[in-house]
Amino acid sequence: MPLYGLFGEHTVESCPLYNEKSRSVVLSINERLDDVSKRHGVRFLGMYHSALEHTFVWVTDAEDAHRLQRFAIDLGIASFNLLKIVPLGTFDDLVTACKRLESQPNG
Repeated sequence: MPLYGLFGEHTVESCPLYNEKSRSVVLSINERLDDVSKRHGVRFLGMYHSALEHTFVWVTDAEDAHRLQRFAIDLGIASFNLLKIVPLGTFDDLVTACKRLESQPNG
């Protein structure tokens, strides 16, 4: 399945470390993550957060971006975060593409 980065960002005011409602959502997400992920066919390869930047990136394996969008809404992470879904490739993919271009005439 394709790789996607789910990039999120929120304001200081809505940060779960300072906002009781957002904190409640995060704790609910923690309890429901496995179930909602399975229901939407989303698999996580990594979940990283930067508390002082109020940002996060979750690296996922999902059938398509629309499925990931529905997952984010259903899970509740979209309720206090601005989200961006970005297709990702590996460094090996980049190297393979570069080698292919170099092997072409006028590459």
